[in-house]
Amino acid sequence: MASIKRTKSDTFEIRVVIGGQRRSYYPGAKVRTETQASDVADKLDRLAYSVENDEAKPKHVVAWVKALPDRQHNRLADWGLVERRKPKRPEAEITLGKWCTAYINRGNRAESTNGQLEDVQRNLVAFFGSDRKITTITEADAEDFRVWLETEAREVPQGKPKAGLAKNTVRRRVGRAREIFNRAVRDKVIAANPFAKETVTVSGNPERQFFVDASWIERCIAATDCEDWKIMLAFARYAGMRSHETRLQRWSDIDLPNRKMIVRSNKNPPTRVCPIFPELLPHLMRAKEMAPDGAELVVTRYRPEQGISETFRKIVKRAGLTIWPKPMQNLRATRETELIALYPIKDVSSWLGNSAPIAMKHYAMQMKSSFDRAVQHGAGVAVRNPPQNPPHFAATEGNFQQQEESGNFQEPNENRGESPSVVLSGVRRSTEGGTRTLTGLLQLDFESGARDLQNLSRERVYGN
Repeated sequence: MASIKRTKSDTFEIRVVIGGQRRSYYPGAKVRTETQASDVADKLDRLAYSVENDEAKPKHVVAWVKALPDRQHNRLADWGLVERRKPKRPEAEITLGKWCTAYINRGNRAESTNGQLEDVQRNLVAFFGSDRKITTITEADAEDFRVWLETEAREVPQGKPKAGLAKNTVRRRVGRAREIFNRAVRDKVIAANPFAKETVTVSGNPERQFFVDASWIERCIAATDCEDWKIMLAFARYAGMRSHETRLQRWSDIDLPNRKMIVRSNKNPPTRVCPIFPELLPHLMRAKEMAPDGAELVVTRYRPEQGISETFRKIVKRAGLTIWPKPMQNLRATRETELIALYPIKDVSSWLGNSAPIAMKHYAMQMKSSFDRAVQHGAGVAVRNPPQNPPHFAATEGNFQQQEESGNFQEPNENRGESPSVVLSGVRRSTEGGTRTLTGLLQLDFESGARDLQNLSRERVYGN
């Protein structure tokens, strides 16, 4: 019969006789009451009796044993009450390729997200190898992987020098790699994430920002015979739509009489209301006129996830232009920059479907027209009662103000707005160092000179 004893640490010790020997079993901190401790003691008695008498163990005892932590289960195995658990599959058997594939196939994600994960898997396998054990990847390996992305990961034609990915692309892919390994940490496959200390925050890149003039897009629209491309370019430049959003729009969401439309997106928010801007209106009206009867989508030729960059380059070249960096994103950034200059950023960000911080960090650009306008008009502040006297500039070494030949005194001039006091132009060294020009101060000793200055002022001004 098992006995129960409370320990000094306010836990329980259960003493039970097994095979003629007294054993002590500690159920742990989860057993907090004597009732719970008695239940554990009863299970131990039943387990010991079943083993000694070669009887089947009660089901509730089997379930209790199965749920025990490894430490307590091993204690019972040492006493011969249970069989030892089979060791788990060694962590080293889990390879990088299999783990990435299992992670990508797990869960319900957007197709674009899985595409990003597959890109990262290709990079990881290309650098580490598909059969690399994930437990052997260290923080130093993660850093080397980042350097490889920055210098050699870009796919280039054979014979051309190796090239790296853009800074923000590197950060996104390292972030996805961190995501994959985070799941391995949660599943206790690895102890720590080797990518945990790598920088993954995407930042703005002013060097790749480009303001696309509206006349360029009009030339591109005129250079293509494809009606879908005409409205896609207009959507991107004049409504600030993302690339995939230009192929998601439905005619039922476009309210031409009221000049507004619902914009659908694969990002959050999934829908937003945007004005139909005057620049976009004629292109939408043309697209409506040219649309097939009963068409549901505005663009029918291209799917949202379909790549269009190569065709876009051909259209730009046909228009006699040179392709600019990040073609579709800079169309969106250009439109957002124009709108922010005219409307509150809260309204603009709601129309284009991003937050104000994201708009300022990734889309808003400096405009030369704003600079020129600032030079001409400033902030529009009217200056009242401008100072009539020229400002006094602090004297520097070798450039002291010259005192008047007739002395340091000047007659007060009421027309100049000066107070009826002595006007002096002297220079003295400040106690803090440097040079200070003090009107109304002679080069006198500070303590005695102040009294002399007061007397001289009375005699000069008041004739005393």
